[in-house]
Amino acid sequence: MSIKMTITTRGVQGAPKLANEFFMNLPRVLGQRPLEEYAANTADNMQMDAPVDTGYLRNNIQSYRVDPFTMSVTSWAPYSEIADERSSRPGYFTNNTFSSANIGGQMMMDASVQYLRTLLNKYQSGP
Repeated sequence: MSIKMTITTRGVQGAPKLANEFFMNLPRVLGQRPLEEYAANTADNMQMDAPVDTGYLRNNIQSYRVDPFTMSVTSWAPYSEIADERSSRPGYFTNNTFSSANIGGQMMMDASVQYLRTLLNKYQSGP
């Protein structure tokens, strides 16, 4: 999935400052909530789709923060890869990673647009 955003500063006072502030702060603005919700959604979907015998596999699929801008979804069960490939529901892990990307992408786009609107209002009035 790709996201394209076109930004114009035509008619905006302080446009160079706006662009600089937007691109400098965007990782901070996007780096937390949308990413956390995307990872949590992915983990939830994987847990729902995981094959269940004892429940150990399903209970050991978790999302966690790697660094301020990175989340990871991991299945800690030692047989996770075999279950993903050979169960009656093959691909539960990888398929949910890609299907949840739409949710994460949409959330990041919404947060970007909201932040851009905030900056446009700020710079329209003149900083």
